[in-house]
Amino acid sequence: MKKIFLIALTICALLITSTALANNRIVSTMYVVECNQSITLRDAPSVYANELAQIPLGQAVGFIENAGNGFYKINYDGLIGYALAEYLSADRSGVAGISGVVVNCRISITLRDAPSVNAAELMQIPLGERVSVYPYYETDEFYCVQYRGVRGYVLKTYLRVE
Repeated sequence: MKKIFLIALTICALLITSTALANNRIVSTMYVVECNQSITLRDAPSVYANELAQIPLGQAVGFIENAGNGFYKINYDGLIGYALAEYLSADRSGVAGISGVVVNCRISITLRDAPSVNAAELMQIPLGERVSVYPYYETDEFYCVQYRGVRGYVLKTYLRVE
């Protein structure tokens, strides 16, 4: 009787372990994008859940599943947790790999919604402010940048890329 109980207990433990491993299987690679420095890995799919780690901009993570509620379940460096889906993308082009500083103006420069001086103005970026530059969307005259969470275009003349 004791032997049968131990065998049944072992089988249950193996089933639970294999189910847990299957639920944490990485399906694809995604990248942290569209943030200033990092995003938060949490222990549950909620912005109020406990923080497990900070994941830097551009970092690759293992996508496990869509957890709903705007979160993805991911694997970051062996840690399984949840991150906001809006900051994860299979397309690495959302990663700003360069920073820039606003120069050559009196007060500020214009952030526009398209690479044209006739495009709509999104906001002003003050002299000396730092922006993230997206090299994948650069044109002859414009840089694609992000400033305070807003992405748009600025004339290259007014940006010193570092």
